[in-house]
Order: sequence, then structure tokens, then C-alpha cells
Amino acid sequence: MAEIINSGWRRKGVIISGALLAAAMVLACSSGNTDTGETAKGDAAVAADAPSKAGGPEGVYKFGQTVKFRDGSTLTVGKPAKFKRAEFAVGGEKKAVHLKFKATFKNNTDEVFDPALTTAAVSAGGEEGESIFQEGLDAPDNKVLPGKSVTWWMGYGVPNQKDLQLEVNVGFLDYGTVIFTI
Repeated sequence: MAEIINSGWRRKGVIISGALLAAAMVLACSSGNTDTGETAKGDAAVAADAPSKAGGPEGVYKFGQTVKFRDGSTLTVGKPAKFKRAEFAVGGEKKAVHLKFKATFKNNTDEVFDPALTTAAVSAGGEEGESIFQEGLDAPDNKVLPGKSVTWWMGYGVPNQKDLQLEVNVGFLDYGTVIFTI
């Protein structure tokens, strides 16, 4: 009986994962650059706690740095931490390493910000990581009032920690893509 119940939850997890993947693909296709020269209001501008990116690529920061967007809002993603998947977690089970990342977004505008549809993806060793879906590892849902912040955890399964990078898109096309690396 327990196997039937677990099998049903696994099927639901696979369906949810597929729906999330499809939504992410739609977002990726619709958020490409255009020739209009316009940028999103919050495209990443500078790393607030780093004096310089030292010649690094545009939009790439070190874990732990605070990225300041053009509208004054900030995003910080801490260094990766290893964790153990929960018993009923979905995703990442076939990956050798399970990592979680703590992210904090601070709304430094005069408007309420809706972080719904915040997305992220990770890769390591040249291989795409897998999202791990379990309690406590998910994107924020609540709106963020002016001057306030929201913190959340994201979890992934990766083959190793070599060349680790995490790509984050806060909100629905509200802020540009930010990549964090070691």
C-alpha cells in the first residue's frame, strides 16, 4: 500500500516538475533580447559589496556578493551548502551532490513587488543540475513591500561542485538575469 501511495506522489512530482520546466522554457523563449534597446527596469548594474568584477563577464558575480539593480533593489545569494534530500523530495536523486542556496531580495523601490515566477537554474562540471522539490526549497510567493525583503532557499542536485554556477531571474521579466559563481 505504501508503495502505491509513494508511486502516486512521485507521479504528481514528475507532473509538477514537467509543468515547471515547460513554464521555464516559455519564459526563456519570451525573455530574449530585442532590438528596441530597452532594458528591464531592474537589470543588474553593479555588485554592491564588491569594488570591481575585475574584468569578469557582465552579469556574473561571486556567491555572497550583493547585486544592486538599477532601481536600487538588491539580490544576494549565499555560498552553496550541502544538504540531505528529504524522504519524499522530488528531483536530484541521481546526482552525487545536493546543494542549497539562500537568496535574499530587498525591494528598494516605492512600489509593492510581486516575486511570483522567480526562476533559477544551476550547472556544475558542464552539466545542468536538477531542481529538488521539497518543503523549504521554493521560490517566494508573497509580495514584497517597499523597503522590505524576502529570503528563500533553492535546492539542486549536481554531479560535483566544479565550475558551479547559479542563474537567477527575480520576478516575471522584472529583473535581468544574474549569474553567481564560486
